[in-house]
Amino acid sequence: MTIEQVLLNDELNLRILNDICSGFGVEVNISELSRSLKRHRNTIRDRVNNLFKHEIINTPLYPFHWLYSEYPLMVIARADLPRDKQTNSFIENDPHIFAAFFKKDEEYNTFIIEYHKDISSHQKWRDSLIKDGKLPPRETRYPSDVMYFSNKNFLKYLPEQMVKLIEEDKKNHHGIINHYKLDKLSIQILTELINGKGIQTNEHFLAEKYGIHRKTIERRIKKLLLAKIVLPPTCRFPRLLVPPDYTIVVTLVEIKKNSEKILKAWQNDPHISIILTASTGRYTHLLFCCFYRIRDHLAWEETYDQRFPGSIGAIKNKYLSPSMMFSIAQQQVSLEIIYRILKQIKKEN
Repeated sequence: MTIEQVLLNDELNLRILNDICSGFGVEVNISELSRSLKRHRNTIRDRVNNLFKHEIINTPLYPFHWLYSEYPLMVIARADLPRDKQTNSFIENDPHIFAAFFKKDEEYNTFIIEYHKDISSHQKWRDSLIKDGKLPPRETRYPSDVMYFSNKNFLKYLPEQMVKLIEEDKKNHHGIINHYKLDKLSIQILTELINGKGIQTNEHFLAEKYGIHRKTIERRIKKLLLAKIVLPPTCRFPRLLVPPDYTIVVTLVEIKKNSEKILKAWQNDPHISIILTASTGRYTHLLFCCFYRIRDHLAWEETYDQRFPGSIGAIKNKYLSPSMMFSIAQQQVSLEIIYRILKQIKKEN
C-alpha cells in the first residue's frame, strides 16, 4: 500500500479529515492577524465577522486535495434537464456534481461540472440516474453534450490568486462586494485569509472530541499534509473559482505556437485560476477565468491576441454569471468520498 492508502485506511485519520475538511476545529487567528496588520484585535474581529456575515468568503477549512486522485476525471456537460423539485434535489445532493449553472445554450439549459473515477464509471452513473428515476428517460430530453478532462493535468491551480482582482477592479465596483463596502483593512484581511495566513487549528478541541492527546491530532494532520491528502487551511470564496459578483468564464483555447510564452503569461495572470490541458477538437487548453464585467474579458482577450499575434487560434467561451449559479458544492464531493471510505472500513471491521 502507498503512504496515502495507509493514511486513508485509518478510521481516526478519516474522522479527523471529516472534521477539518468541514471546518470543525479550524479557526481564524485574530491575534496573529492583529500582529501582522498592526491593528487592534477588536477591529480585526469586526472586519473578519463582516467578511463571513456578508458571504465574501467562507469560514476556514482544509481543502481535500485527494479528491483529484480519487476522481481523476472532470466532466463538463451541457444538459437539457427539467426544472422541477426532483431534479433540483438531485443536482444539490449528488456526490459527483461539483457545480451546476442554469444557462440557456442552444438546446441545453444546464451547465454542469462533475468529478468521476473514469469514463466507464461516468457512463454507469448516467445510466443509473434514469434507472433510479432521478432523471426522466433520454427520449424526453435532448442528449447531453459531454467533454472529458483529466484532473491529473493541472498546469495551474491557484484560486487564491483572484483576490488580487478585488483591489485591481475597485474603479468598477468601488469596493462594494455582495452589498458590503470593503475598506483597505478588509481587503488586507481578505488577502491574508485567502492565502491561508491568520488561520489556526484547534487541536485541543479535536483532542477532547476523540479523547486523545493534542499531539496525536497534530502529528496525524501533519502526515495528511505531507502526503498532500489535504492542503493547508484557507478561506475560500463561496463560489471557489471567483469572488462574489464576478463572472466565471470557462474557456477552451487553441494555442498554435509560442506555447511556452503564453503559458508563462497565464501562470502570472490573476484572472486565470485554473489551467488544464485539453484534447477536445482543436483545443489544447481549458481555462477557468474570472472577470467583474464581460467587456473586461473581451478587452483581456484582445490584449493576448496583440501580445502573441498568430499564436492563439480558436476560442470558445462560456460565461457563467452569479445569477446563473444554481449549486456549487465545494466540500460536498470531498466529504462524500471520506464518508464512503469510512463506511467501507467499518464494514470490513
